[in-house]
Amino acid sequence: MSIGQALIESREQAGLTVEQVADATRIRQTLVRAIEHDDYRLCGGDFYARGHIRTIASAVGTDPRPLVAEFDATRSPVPAPRATEIFESETSVRSERRGPNWSAAMAAVLVALVVYGIAQVLTGGGGRGPAADPDPPAISASAPVVSATPSPTDPSAVAQAQGRRVTVDVLASSRSWVQASTASGKELYQGIVEAGEVKSFTDKQRVKLVVGDAGAVLLTVNGTDVGSPGRAGQVARVQFGPRDPVAS
Repeated sequence: MSIGQALIESREQAGLTVEQVADATRIRQTLVRAIEHDDYRLCGGDFYARGHIRTIASAVGTDPRPLVAEFDATRSPVPAPRATEIFESETSVRSERRGPNWSAAMAAVLVALVVYGIAQVLTGGGGRGPAADPDPPAISASAPVVSATPSPTDPSAVAQAQGRRVTVDVLASSRSWVQASTASGKELYQGIVEAGEVKSFTDKQRVKLVVGDAGAVLLTVNGTDVGSPGRAGQVARVQFGPRDPVAS
């Protein structure tokens, strides 16, 4: 019996309709029907598919563990990234975010203007009576334009205007190392989460997690249970925004 057939049988035994399951789980009806027909293309990836299977199974009163195990058995194993790859990736992202040194460029422009003003005073430009103003010094087109008003497309401005936040709760079923950081690279936590311990992380834009043992933790994103980010022994790197889970 496939995963979808098992979910249909359990739902019918519980006397529930697809609509009732969708209301109870906050998963779209179209997605519930697709999963009942073993179609996971709308889930947005194996991580979300695994979480939806677990959520639907719990709602219809069946044990999700054998269904999730069957799902994992049908997927191609993904090798766990090496620790050096994780930290090299984090370092490169932070380096890219530094951007050009606008402060130095602006200082150069200000120095040029001051030198020009001193030159005008020394040459007597201000004491010869009415005269046409000299041409102002040319400023390179590459000089930065500083604006106090954020661009409408700036993600931080959009997030603040909407007042939305992302909240991720990490529940450890067994001991695991966890690192949490924000979209800007600010580290929220790094260390061991003991079995039974819960860690909560919040940001306006994005929460990024690196989990040393993916099968040892359960994640709740914006109030929705999405399950484990991977299998036992795997290192998982996941991230969430205010609109995640995307398929809920």
